[in-house]
This record gives sequence, structure tokens and C-alpha cells, in this order.
Amino acid sequence: MKFLFDESLSPRLVSLLRDLFPESQSALRNGLARFGDRRILECAAAHNFVLVSTDGDFERLLKHFPSAKIVILRSCDYPTEIAADVLRRNAIRIAELSTSHGQMIILER
Repeated sequence: MKFLFDESLSPRLVSLLRDLFPESQSALRNGLARFGDRRILECAAAHNFVLVSTDGDFERLLKHFPSAKIVILRSCDYPTEIAADVLRRNAIRIAELSTSHGQMIILER
């Protein structure tokens, strides 16, 4: 499983989570910054990424991308290290999302 971190999240998450999710990428570092939500979600779905974002607007776009998987970090006004810890603590749940019919998980701190 690999993550695509939306531009709302620090690219440092890629290195902080490399041991669990080694193929993850950041939208800020792979040329997707400022392309908009639809394009980022399209790229994530096309390349089998689980999109991780703080932006709840992605929920309305899911109907256009049935293969897309999203993790929303709700109320993510906390440091990057805490965001990484939230994702680590939920790694099994997120892994199950990637093989299920569900499309989205919302995580709280």
C-alpha cells in the first residue's frame, strides 16, 4: 500500500512513514501541487495510491472515481509527527480499506 499525501499535508510524512509505506509520495514534490482536487484524486486512483488529505471536499468527488481510496485526517491542526502517529496507529484499518469496497476512512487525532 502506498499513500499520496495531498498538498495540505507536509511532504515530511513521506520520510516519517517510509518504513510502513515505502512507495508513498507527496503532491507537493511530484508536480501535482496546484492542480486541484479532481486531478490529484484522478492521479491517486490511476496509480493505486490511497490519497491522504485534510480536505473533506474529496468526499464529493469519490462518485467520479470508483476505484479511489481516501483517508481524511479531520481537524488536522496538529504537528506533522502527530499526523504520522495517527496514520501508524490506523495502518491495519487503512490496509483493509485498500482491499475493501469502501472508499474513505475519516481519522481523528
